[in-house]
Amino acid sequence: MLILVMMLLIGLLAGFWGSLMCFFPARWEKLTELVSFAPRWTAPSRKRPRPLLRFGNRIAGLVILAVGCWFAYMASSEIYLVLTGRATIHALRPTSGTLHNTPAPSITALSIFVIAAGVLMAVFPAKAVTVFERVWPAGRSITPSAAPNVVLFVRLCGVFFAFAAFMSLIH
Repeated sequence: MLILVMMLLIGLLAGFWGSLMCFFPARWEKLTELVSFAPRWTAPSRKRPRPLLRFGNRIAGLVILAVGCWFAYMASSEIYLVLTGRATIHALRPTSGTLHNTPAPSITALSIFVIAAGVLMAVFPAKAVTVFERVWPAGRSITPSAAPNVVLFVRLCGVFFAFAAFMSLIH
C-alpha cells in the first residue's frame, strides 16, 4: 500500500511539473531556477533560448504530464480496489530457490545509455556543462567563480549515474 501511495504522489508531482512545463513555461523556468539554486551558480545569458528548444520543452512537458497522469490513475485505481476489498495485496513466495534475474531488453538499453552518458559526464565534464548552458530553459551560463564546483558536481553525478545503471544491470 505504501508503494501505491508513493506512486500516486509521484504521479501527481509529475503531472503538476509537466503541466507547468507545457502550459506555463515562464513559471516553470522560475520554479526550475528556484529548485536548482540557479542564481547562486549561474548568471543570465545574453542569448535568447531557441524556438526549437522552447517547443521541445513544451512537448516534453506534455509527455511528462501524460505519464504523471497515468501513474496517478493506476495508483489511485489500485488503492480504490484495495480499500473496497475487490483486490488484495499478497506477498508472493518464490516457487523456486532463485528469482528470474534477466532485465527486460528496454531496461537493458536504457541502462547502457545511462552508463554511456555517465561515463561521458565523468570524463568530459566541461562538455557536459556546455551542453547544460545550451539547453537551460532561461538561457543561463555558469559564473566563472562557480565553474570548478559545477564541474566537480557534474563529474560526481556522472560517476553516480554510471554506477547506478551498472548495478541495475547486474542486480
